[in-house]
Amino acid sequence: MDNINREYIDEYISSLIEDEGNELKDFREYCEERNLPIIHKEVGQFIKLVINQLNAKNIIEIGTNVGYSSIFMSKVMKEGKVVTLERSERFYKEALKNISDFGLENNIQVYFGDAVDILDEVEGNFDMAFIDAAKSYYRIFFDKCLKKMKPGGIILSDNVLYQGMIASDELVVRRKKTLVRNLRNYLEYISHDKRFVTSVLPLGDGLAVTLIN
Repeated sequence: MDNINREYIDEYISSLIEDEGNELKDFREYCEERNLPIIHKEVGQFIKLVINQLNAKNIIEIGTNVGYSSIFMSKVMKEGKVVTLERSERFYKEALKNISDFGLENNIQVYFGDAVDILDEVEGNFDMAFIDAAKSYYRIFFDKCLKKMKPGGIILSDNVLYQGMIASDELVVRRKKTLVRNLRNYLEYISHDKRFVTSVLPLGDGLAVTLIN
């Protein structure tokens, strides 16, 4: 567990969230049994709110993993497409299978490769972006997504408080110092640049919500 809130608070908030449906619930449990880094339920609920508020029809995701969040977002959308990028060949192939199993091949497009290298090649204008990949590269992912966002679009960056390390030096472990420094710089950037309005929320492992002016 990498939640940053007290466990009883997370459990209570989670209990308020409507069930995802049997098929998606089973998929979540399968991913959790494998300790795969999928979105927390409360983060998923907030994503659902944003998608509905924007009436999002085009979403880009950095970090597919096995496809849980892409499938979740696609099922929330009334219509439209999710474009998602994954650099692990193993996860890329597994995501394609899972997306096919949910019958969403026409709704989700998966790119294979490192987003740092291939994100510029992705065409489209997006209502929402969801960044959940290599933490040290969030600034690069954000700036590349920014060029593709519609005015009034929202970029969500997941896990930005990283087990509380971003907020407290006392929690930082030696091998994570570079990651922590990069994430702190990233949060300073999106919080203080006048082109954006950003709020950092203590949901899951920390979620940054950035409105593009």
